[in-house]
Amino acid sequence: MKISKPMATYLRFTRTSRLLESEIDFVQLESIEGKLLDFLAIREMEGKPSLVSDAIFLRKIGSQATLHRRLMQLCANGYLRYGSDIDGRKKYLELTPKAKDYYSELGKCIIKSIKPT
Repeated sequence: MKISKPMATYLRFTRTSRLLESEIDFVQLESIEGKLLDFLAIREMEGKPSLVSDAIFLRKIGSQATLHRRLMQLCANGYLRYGSDIDGRKKYLELTPKAKDYYSELGKCIIKSIKPT
């Protein structure tokens, strides 16, 4: 079977990620949690603060109840923390150092997978 270069790159990334999982304490997030965390991380990278309401209205990912549960799970697992504005009416979501380490490890996997073995 002929494999295209982009396909081979993705498959090397997947293999590297799985190897990394077994070598260190690297967690693959459940699909909805991963998409939710990705959304929040991209917004943070763009310099846009994220409100809890921004996250729980992502209907493409899941229902409000599901997303709320997943936010609570991400907080309980140390990937997110809640912050509030000055008067406490708005609840913001912030990535924790653990979440930033998670993305750093994924980035290392991508860099490693680009190098052919």
